[in-house]
Formats: sequence, structure tokens, C-alpha cells
Amino acid sequence: MRNNLFKSKWNRSILLALAVSPFITASFAHWSGSRVQESLAAEEKPALAFETYMVNTGMVKETTRVVGARFRFKNLSEHKVTVTELVPSCGCLKPRLEKKVYEPNETGEFQLKMETASESPGQKEYFVDFKYEDTQERSTRLTFKLELPTRRLVVKPKALVIYQFTPGRTIHPLTVSDYRGGQDFEIISVESTSKFAKVKLAERELDKGVTSQKLEVIVENLVPPGKHNGMIVIKTNDPDFPELYVPMIIQGPDRKTAQNLLPGSPNAN
Repeated sequence: MRNNLFKSKWNRSILLALAVSPFITASFAHWSGSRVQESLAAEEKPALAFETYMVNTGMVKETTRVVGARFRFKNLSEHKVTVTELVPSCGCLKPRLEKKVYEPNETGEFQLKMETASESPGQKEYFVDFKYEDTQERSTRLTFKLELPTRRLVVKPKALVIYQFTPGRTIHPLTVSDYRGGQDFEIISVESTSKFAKVKLAERELDKGVTSQKLEVIVENLVPPGKHNGMIVIKTNDPDFPELYVPMIIQGPDRKTAQNLLPGSPNAN
């Protein structure tokens, strides 16, 4: 008798648990869903909306010296936006932004420019990470696609990074090659915009129809600590490519090393 009574109570408990479990599950799901919705509602959307997130120029004409893209945007929020940094995927891109602060409903734009002579032919895909702050730090990736034709006029390297950590002259080569053949290509003048470097023409070569003009970028001595930006400007007689540009960075020693290298210091040679 006692066993039957125990079994009966146990069965009733199981049935009761099964009966109320859907209600408990539904209540928990409703509570959890409400919390998720509240969390999503509380998260603010990015302030900036871009007109396009990708520019594809397709095949670039052979005579195009500089190719670029333009990205327009608008501040759709109620907060002020401050642009903190534009980070390109390639040093060949030159992002240009006129201003850094944008009020609510204000529009803006930035441009990318690239020298085609410094790049190899074929399909290219670059990007810029557009970093800004509204109520928090944001980053938007913008893509730039294009296709460059078979090489015509090529500058190598396309950028110079010079590490000048010790005294003494250093020489860094540049080469401008004309693959078109039959062209009377000539470099008229070369110039360095940095006071720490100079550039001069070196030998000229002709090999299998390719004309190559060599240049030498010369840093005469130790430069001040830190990074020094400059540009090599190459002027030619070519109407399609009258000017070529090679970005240049000269990296000097750190301050402690520079101090030790000063004349009269114990570690100076």
C-alpha cells in the first residue's frame, strides 16, 4: 500500500513538472529575448554613412598618369564626428581629407590618388580604413579596385625608405624604365624635396628595346632623430608622363644614439 502511494505521488510530481515546463521555458525565452532586444536597441549605429563603400574604375587608359577615387559621406547622428586616421593598404595611395571634424548632418569627402607609373600591370584591389570617433571609436573599410594596362613607364622602387642611423654617405638607386619602344624618352630634371637628400642622374641603358635611366638618391651624413618625409620629383619630356613622383622616408636614429654620435661624446668615432 505504501509503495503504491509513493508511486502515485511520484507520478503526480512528474506530471506536474511536465505540465508547467512549457510555461517556464516560454517565460525564460521571452525574458531573454527582451534583454537581447534592449541590448541591441541601446547600441548606437555608426554616425557616418558613405555614398559608396567601393569604387571600381575598371581598366585604366594607358595615357592616364594619375588615377583616383572619391568617397562621399554624411554624419547622420546627433553627435559631432572627429576623423582620427586614414590607413591605406598601400603606400602608393595618397588619401586626402580636407577637414577632420563634422557636425550632425554635415557632409564631407576624401580622395585617393595613385601614380600609375609606379605600379605593375593587372587587376588591383586596395582599401583604406577610415577611422573616426562619434560616441565611440569606429572604423569603416572602403575599397578601391582598378586594372592597370601593360607596363609602359615604370619607376622602381615605387617608394624609398632610407635608414640613416650612422654618419657617412649612403647611395640609394632608382630606375625609370620605358617599355614602349621607339619613344624618345628623356628625363629633363630630378629634384629632392628633402633637405637631407639629393638626387642625380646616373647611367642610361638600352636593353631589348627597353630604355632605363638610373638615378642615385644620396644622403650625405647623419640626419636628426625621427622620421623625415620627402619626395623625389622626376620631370620628363613625355607628354603622357611629364612628372613622376617617388615618396621617400628618411629615418634618423633615436635621440640617445644621436647624442652619443655627436662630436666630443665618448662614443663618437
